[in-house]
Amino acid sequence: MRGHCSLEVIRPCNLRPKYPGIVNSIAIIWSQYGPYHFARLSALRQLARPISVHGVEMADHTADYCWQRDSTANSIVTLCPGALYEKLPFWTVFLRARRELARLAVEVCFLPSYWPKQSLATLLAAKSLGIRTVMMNESHAGTSRATGVAGRLKRRLVGLFDAALVGGAPHRRYFTTMGLPQTRVFTGYDAVDNEFFARKADEVRSREVEARRQWGLPDRYFLSLGRFVEKKNLSTLIRAYRLFLEANPESNIHLVMVGSGEAESEVGKLAEGYELPVYDKKRAGREAASFRCLKPGVHLYGFRQIDDNPVFYALAEAFILPSLYEEWGLVVNEAMASGLPVIISQTAGCAEDLLEPADPWNKMTPTECALLSNWDLLNKARENGFVFDPKSSHELSRVLLWLEASPGCRRAMGQASRRIVQKFSCGNFAMNALLAANVALTPKRSQETGSKPISAPVQA
Repeated sequence: MRGHCSLEVIRPCNLRPKYPGIVNSIAIIWSQYGPYHFARLSALRQLARPISVHGVEMADHTADYCWQRDSTANSIVTLCPGALYEKLPFWTVFLRARRELARLAVEVCFLPSYWPKQSLATLLAAKSLGIRTVMMNESHAGTSRATGVAGRLKRRLVGLFDAALVGGAPHRRYFTTMGLPQTRVFTGYDAVDNEFFARKADEVRSREVEARRQWGLPDRYFLSLGRFVEKKNLSTLIRAYRLFLEANPESNIHLVMVGSGEAESEVGKLAEGYELPVYDKKRAGREAASFRCLKPGVHLYGFRQIDDNPVFYALAEAFILPSLYEEWGLVVNEAMASGLPVIISQTAGCAEDLLEPADPWNKMTPTECALLSNWDLLNKARENGFVFDPKSSHELSRVLLWLEASPGCRRAMGQASRRIVQKFSCGNFAMNALLAANVALTPKRSQETGSKPISAPVQA
């Protein structure tokens, strides 16, 4: 562990840009680096050359994610190696962040919001050195909980940032209402390595029979992948799947659920309560096995590393995210890059940006359009899938029924997913991050409030 440092002796090495208006040294800090973060850091480093881009994490362990790390972890700085992020003391993070930012001569620092206390510590460390700060944030009006004094404090903390890099349109709207000028709020924060998921999914499809046998995957299934926690609303998903089978007893489509968390045991009990077969697949894929399940049911695969996920995406009929609320939902990016139609809660932060409006009458058969109309789904259909009310298992079940009956539309929606998700590539993240960094170096002006946002080019 590194030793303590004194506030009086730390000074930034040289915070003045070599070229006016152009940043020369950037730090991008996350609580812990995982696959998503390394992909974005790599894209930013590649696009920013010869600018120095430093990856910094507060800790190399968190309670929520058990990511495996490879040699890429050597390319970043860990403030508190061996420590658990959630247990980090405020002053330890503050002092070590301040020392490292000064040592690296950072001019602009990207920070993971202003809270919890560990993020606040990095923000205050950067401000104490005179470093310009860019807030990375996925909050939107649907996830905001701060009111009264807490709301006023939040607005003050947001005002400490010089620019922001957020998820999409609802996130931009939210932070402009929090006082950030529109010209300083950029989108594109939420990105995954689209090429990785597309390539891996295609590879799995090319050896479909072998992959299904190795992983014990049913011939047809809907997919849910993510943490098993309350906000993911998995009870609605399971009930909707039960209703789907009741309405179509001849269906052979199963429900595959990948993930783990505090609600893991409840998911299995809930499925059993609805008299659904539950298949424990936590060992599947580690050793070749055959799971020939005649009766459709719920398959539980547990937590999987990101390299395993394309197997599940590649062979699914569609991907479902039923969250009651969601800051964004990166698993939707993954599913879309893998070529799947997506069924997304209308309250998810990504729904507005990742599901494009569609005119069903132009692309569907009269029968398919009639079903949409009869089931009151016309205003829920999108170019690459559906949105739905997360409190209505009946509405979700109708979407599932429609998708099963429309194989041609499923394929077309999957193709549209791959096209649409390119707007949220790691390359686009890097481009907008650089724009945010350079805007952060310019002084704030009161007349910026109410002006139109800078429109950054989109990189495919």
